[in-house]
Amino acid sequence: MFRLSGRTLGLVGFGNIARQVARRAAAFGMRILFADPFVEEGRDDVPGKKTEFVDLLARADFLSLHPPLTPETRKMIGDEALSRMKPTAFVINCSRGPVIDTDALVRALDARKIAGCALDTIDPEPLPDPHPLRGRENVIVTPHVAWYSEQALVGLQAGAPAEVRRVLMGEWPLNVVNRAVKGRSRAGL
Repeated sequence: MFRLSGRTLGLVGFGNIARQVARRAAAFGMRILFADPFVEEGRDDVPGKKTEFVDLLARADFLSLHPPLTPETRKMIGDEALSRMKPTAFVINCSRGPVIDTDALVRALDARKIAGCALDTIDPEPLPDPHPLRGRENVIVTPHVAWYSEQALVGLQAGAPAEVRRVLMGEWPLNVVNRAVKGRSRAGL
């Protein structure tokens, strides 16, 4: 057991969920670093210092993954990224399974290049039985339900229709991934 205070949380991607994680981690006295090419430091008074991805890997005690799955992020956590991490570091994936190269993760765990991982999403999903990630004391795998609560389900069911309504009413949606399209909108949003 060790304390969280003074430890470094590295966030890959700094969208809505990662910013909420940063706020909560800061309350425990953690140092917050993030790497996201689309976000500037100091956004929305959220704690965190922007850094380069390679620096983030080397400094994080906990690496929490929050990027969207794109061709650029697919298997971004592979042999090279894992080899840059501290042997005492943990990887946490609540975004998309294919962001991690599962075979590279198994190799890193076997070679003790990292201390462990917590995976709410994996690739492949569901994780076959048997699989080298199963049955390890330093691996936690959950069935992609970390987001779930009765309240979250209600919010999810209401969120998408509310966004569609906003657009149909000529308003800009609240949850936009690519804000660069705002100026190019045909509807003048």
